[in-house]
Amino acid sequence: MSKFLMSVLLALLLAAVPAKAAMIYLSPAQQQVAVADTLSLDVFVSGLAGEIVSGWDLNLLFDNNILQATDVFFDLANFTEDPILDAIYDATITGGEISSFLVSFLTDAELALKQTEPVRLFSISFLALTDGVSLVNFGTDPDFALNVVGRDGVSLDLVARGACIGVGQGQCVVTDVPAPATLWLFALAAMLPLSRRFRLTGNS
Repeated sequence: MSKFLMSVLLALLLAAVPAKAAMIYLSPAQQQVAVADTLSLDVFVSGLAGEIVSGWDLNLLFDNNILQATDVFFDLANFTEDPILDAIYDATITGGEISSFLVSFLTDAELALKQTEPVRLFSISFLALTDGVSLVNFGTDPDFALNVVGRDGVSLDLVARGACIGVGQGQCVVTDVPAPATLWLFALAAMLPLSRRFRLTGNS
């Protein structure tokens, strides 16, 4: 019984872990600012494991009652030699949503020489409007809100991590949630005493 249980848990663990998932995240993950302060967030990609970033289509969502997005700055050094000729890129801010995209015309080999992890895609500046807390999260649409493209124009498997901004009296209480693989490891550890009990019961 215990061997069967362990086999099932191992199979679930392997199924839950993406074969090659990069992480896209906002840094810093948590900030505390005063009303009327300006702040910024950087968007990074790491865990590429030999991959590159050749483009993206991303949406970021935030509470526009608490924060006002004021500008987007692309880190073009990772994607172009000549910003006029080597890439198409743009960003729009509408209410509580920031949409951005970039397509690099450099070859995969050229991009690989320019990029070291973590690869910074762009930065966003905000104005803190009033007391409160705003989460800043990525959209979920894999084509238009959470799409980062790697070699040969293939979209990367991504794990996304947002950020929390506390303004004035607002305090972030968000902590990082373990990734699915970590949760399965916790479940596996929790089941070990149970599997031992099954083994002892079977022997008695």
